[in-house]
Amino acid sequence: MQERMSRRFGGRGSQAFVRGVLGSLAAVVLAGAFGCASGRISDLEAYDEIPMNRVVPYPSQEELRKRSYDIVIVDRPSVGIEESLLEKPRAQVRRALEGLAAETGATVIDGSLQDIGEIRTEGVLGELEGREAEAVSGADYALATRFSNYRYTSKWKKPFKFLWQSPEDVANKPGTCTHTAEVEVDVQVIEIGSDDRVTKTFALDHTADQNTKDLDPACTIAPVTLGVLFEKALDEALGCLNVPLGTLLAPRGHLTGHRKAPGAERHIYRISLGSVQGIEKGDRVEIRREQRSMSPSGEESRTERIIVLGQVTDQVSAESSWIAADPTKATEALLDGDVIRPLFAEGLLSSLSGPDCGKILNER
Repeated sequence: MQERMSRRFGGRGSQAFVRGVLGSLAAVVLAGAFGCASGRISDLEAYDEIPMNRVVPYPSQEELRKRSYDIVIVDRPSVGIEESLLEKPRAQVRRALEGLAAETGATVIDGSLQDIGEIRTEGVLGELEGREAEAVSGADYALATRFSNYRYTSKWKKPFKFLWQSPEDVANKPGTCTHTAEVEVDVQVIEIGSDDRVTKTFALDHTADQNTKDLDPACTIAPVTLGVLFEKALDEALGCLNVPLGTLLAPRGHLTGHRKAPGAERHIYRISLGSVQGIEKGDRVEIRREQRSMSPSGEESRTERIIVLGQVTDQVSAESSWIAADPTKATEALLDGDVIRPLFAEGLLSSLSGPDCGKILNER
């Protein structure tokens, strides 16, 4: 995860200056968030065990074992768009979603149906053609994608005419062609269960432009160049899903233990996430309190709120690790069974230099 964040902070030119600034900012942020927390534990057994109160209701054994999510990707038909145009775009979207899932620790199942041009139809997920119900029932979420716009337009602007130029002079000057690739795609997050339900819809709407000089007002463009333009529009749009979708798919663990350094106010907590879920030393995590409520119609809902941040120490095993956190900075007492989620955030520089996701992405 650190490597992923460092790639997001990457750049050319004054890299040393950038590293220095970000290092200083990170030190200030971590000092404020974690107090005297440190990432190094010289002797874990030297820490005193501290009994913890438990959350109510306490997570079930199934919830404790289920650390990462399994997802399946479903292509939905697009109305009014020629299917042959969507073979490569659909493949690009699937690759992006699969990469994001892997980056966050989730697993894409039923990968045999991810070939270019494989079209899945509307209907109950377990009844989709070519898909076995057992494979789908093993997933936690389906990511259903649908293109609603995939269009190319061009506009020719005649060359500027200076006062001293004749019409004949201007006629020999090339005009400017603006080539525009427009894409619009929805990604629905469907929670799979006895009653499948859409939990979130991400609507991506973006364009990519390229200007060329051309004498011909028809503004012809090579198919390869047009393909690259569409790929750029989709790539920039899909990048806006990194944080919101990555947060939804991030591994989910629980707080399972508490220790304190003898003679010092240094607290560490055991969590049920480890290297198998992508946890590494120095990663930041959120400790969350889950609240369950019941509607008048009898439907249960769950909400979570962050009560404090923690930082992963050098004590990381396959399925668990120890984090340093300051209980005095928590909004409530930390309890055995509290939810743990990795902190998935966009890098500072990429958020400043990348596309405007506020205009591209709409969540509902």
